Amino acid sequence: MKSKFLGLALVTLLVAVLALSSIPSYSGITVVAFDLSHRQAPKGLEVLVEIARPYYKVLIVSEQADLERVPPDVLKAFNEVRVGGLTAFNLRDVDVLLIGQPEALIRSEEVEAVKAWFSKPNRALWIAADSDYPAQGSEKAQQSMNAVLEAIGSVIRIDYISVEDYKENAGGAAYRVTGIVDPSPEVAFLKNNLKNNKVLFHGPGGLFVLVQGKPVNPVKQPELKPKNVYVVVRTSENSKAVENQPPEKGGLGPMFYDPLNDKVNTGPFPLMLIEAFPDNRVVIASSETMYGGYTPMTVTEYYKVPLDGPQFITNLITYMISLVGQPIKVTETKVVTETKTEVKTETRTATITQEKTSTVQVGVSTPITALIAVIAFLVGAVAVFLLRR
Repeated sequence: MKSKFLGLALVTLLVAVLALSSIPSYSGITVVAFDLSHRQAPKGLEVLVEIARPYYKVLIVSEQADLERVPPDVLKAFNEVRVGGLTAFNLRDVDVLLIGQPEALIRSEEVEAVKAWFSKPNRALWIAADSDYPAQGSEKAQQSMNAVLEAIGSVIRIDYISVEDYKENAGGAAYRVTGIVDPSPEVAFLKNNLKNNKVLFHGPGGLFVLVQGKPVNPVKQPELKPKNVYVVVRTSENSKAVENQPPEKGGLGPMFYDPLNDKVNTGPFPLMLIEAFPDNRVVIASSETMYGGYTPMTVTEYYKVPLDGPQFITNLITYMISLVGQPIKVTETKVVTETKTEVKTETRTATITQEKTSTVQVGVSTPITALIAVIAFLVGAVAVFLLRR
């Protein structure tokens, strides 16, 4: 009988070892996370997950019910699903985070989690907003975007208005803006391989930057633009700020692009901006969305207007991933004491530049399986020890 129990214990131990060895390790692989925890529609996700196919793709949802909105073939393209929203645990190993146009407010604790995540080296964040057109019932996307941008120390903001373009649009509707891809020289490569230099911004808002606390249109006032902020997409000169949801209708009112102020209510306006931070960190802010929304910027044509959606997004994601994969230059200041022959001690300050490469350790994608395997391993080991006594 004892030999039978010993055999069973050995089998349990073997099964546990095999289970542990089968759990994948993703050390060194770039982790790209897509947020779907704020009621975003999954439209356009199929394009983005294909662009990010070589990388470890994480889908962040609020609850399991969110997955019912995702087509099965799109859901299968993700390596992992994490439930609970933008928490520190769900962001623990993420390198690149995309937050499509939120239709529910990002909670204050989530903002703090994103702030803490972004404070670490090698981080790339893309957050998308909306106009004040009440399709979603309020201006939650703008509020969420501004809260995150302020928390991470960005100078970029989005106004609570709509931007309409009476020349560059799809099908003659001024709110169907076909944004002009016209990047600053520092990010000119984002225009590579584009055929039309246009991307759909269906109902965008207007971005601006804060310079010493004052709002500035970085397209119309490039001499005031901070050096670490780059324009990527803009409207034409034939664009204008419009207010669809004024305070008397429950809106928040303009912060800068007041439709009644002729000095600021005409374009061109920035539709997408990039802000670079130290330690290989970057934030991309867009006034329309890469997935979700009414119609995301992934489309290749809209109302017979040819567009560069997929190639443009490919350029952006490639840029984000290349940035977080670079080694970090760390400058340290050390005090070095030297003793010279004349019995005189001299202290000098030496600046040492090192190259550090961060290695991403991706967590176990099936934590429950791992826990069961560990328990089985311990049970098997204890059983073998006791039975052999």
